[in-house]
Amino acid sequence: MKLNIPVRQLVLYVLICLGAVGAFILFGHNISEVLSDIVIGGGAPRAADVMWMAVFFVLSALLTFLYRTVSRRTANARIERLGQKVLGKIDDRTIKYSEAMMNAIFMHLEKYRPYEKVFIPTIIQTMVRLSAIIIVMFFIHRNAAFIMLFTAPFVPLYYVLVGLRTADESKDRATQFDALGTLFLNLVRGKNTVRNTQSGQTVADRLKAFNERYVKDTMDILKYAFQSTLMLEFITILGIGLIALEVGLGIIIFESITFYAAFFTLLLAPEFYNALKVLGIEFHNGKLAQGHLEVIEEWLEKENPKTDYRTIGKIDNAVELKGISIGHGGTNLLEQAGLAVPSAGFTAITGPSGLGKTTLLRTILGLHPPAEGEVCVRSDDIGYISDQVYFSDTTIYDYISEGEYKEEDVSAVLDALSMTESINNLGQGVHTEIVNHNIPLSGGEIVRLKMARVLIRRPQIILMDEPTEFLDAKTEELVMDHIEKLKEDVAIIAVVHRRKLLKIADRHYTLKGGQIVPQEGGD
Repeated sequence: MKLNIPVRQLVLYVLICLGAVGAFILFGHNISEVLSDIVIGGGAPRAADVMWMAVFFVLSALLTFLYRTVSRRTANARIERLGQKVLGKIDDRTIKYSEAMMNAIFMHLEKYRPYEKVFIPTIIQTMVRLSAIIIVMFFIHRNAAFIMLFTAPFVPLYYVLVGLRTADESKDRATQFDALGTLFLNLVRGKNTVRNTQSGQTVADRLKAFNERYVKDTMDILKYAFQSTLMLEFITILGIGLIALEVGLGIIIFESITFYAAFFTLLLAPEFYNALKVLGIEFHNGKLAQGHLEVIEEWLEKENPKTDYRTIGKIDNAVELKGISIGHGGTNLLEQAGLAVPSAGFTAITGPSGLGKTTLLRTILGLHPPAEGEVCVRSDDIGYISDQVYFSDTTIYDYISEGEYKEEDVSAVLDALSMTESINNLGQGVHTEIVNHNIPLSGGEIVRLKMARVLIRRPQIILMDEPTEFLDAKTEELVMDHIEKLKEDVAIIAVVHRRKLLKIADRHYTLKGGQIVPQEGGD
């Protein structure tokens, strides 16, 4: 199995492992000398041997601890970089794509982490240990070394055969886990539909079928693991037993080996076979983890949607759309449509649901590439007030300021939106934490919070998706007052459902027949 790690990291790992195994072998040499003096010489051991035995034992333990620490930190750093790659593939176009991203980060990355954190360091440590012990054994007791060489290949050969099957099973299981998770999330979102259509039993049957298949495949992998462990123990016991028999015959019957060599051999032999056992087990675990890596890599290799389709700058208007066609999949919602939005003023967009109003805003924002046509914006300094918002684990202050504005600036914009009293009633005021998308505010207050995040920046272009949704009449008037002030210096494009907003609109367009049609009083 190829270890996909940098050469510099590999050399560092090998050097630390050589130091650790070298110290252990020297410890074995000194303890063999000490016991030889006691058992064969019948006297007290030399003080120097005892001292060096202690020194090399401590050194071996320290180097092993150092190796574990260095390898874990390096692995975590590599996983973090892989996570950044995954994050770089995020495309906010669809909820389904977001689910794939979440699975890649929170499930597959964590399942792959043992490969970097345990498998690679263990494989390197084991190979160095095996090589060092077998070389030393040729100088101590050649017959034992030949027995090790004869029995050792059976372990990796067996595990290669089992591991290859395990990797395929693991990848299938990972894919099934994705499907099960996505199905569950979709069913949760559609719980009202399930209830209204009285299809609860059908849903339960689907979940049960997915679950039973996942459990079956998991049990198959556990069966392979049990069989592998049993075979591994058999080979290990057989190898150690053969060496012990050969050493016993040599020291008792043939008298062809010294006590020092016999004890040293019996000290190193279990270490050799234990290392082989670890190698076999980790190969099995590594192939399990590698199945998750393959899922991540397949996801990373998917072609990124083109995100630089917009031309920024060098236009007179704030936004110009020329002959654009946008939609989802093979269905276009707009066909060869055009729109010019001046550098200031309020442009309202209306139309029945499902005709592409939100998609149009996302195209201007840079989140949804058109099938054809040109999208030109004067500046990429664009604020977006969406009809949906995903709050990460943060505070209200951090959400609004994004680390760029002082607390008094945040307080000023909240006060302008009549949010001060509501925020002060919270336990920690503006520093109240938002955890797991749970924010202790009403729907209308959340809308104003989203507006505050945009208003504090005063971008050149503001896109709004139903900005007065969930607002009572008083708050709606407040928001409309802000829009009227903003539109004097800023280009505002808003998808609106409430007709009241059309009273302050400078231009009004509706989506109809795949076109952006100006209405009476508009351009």
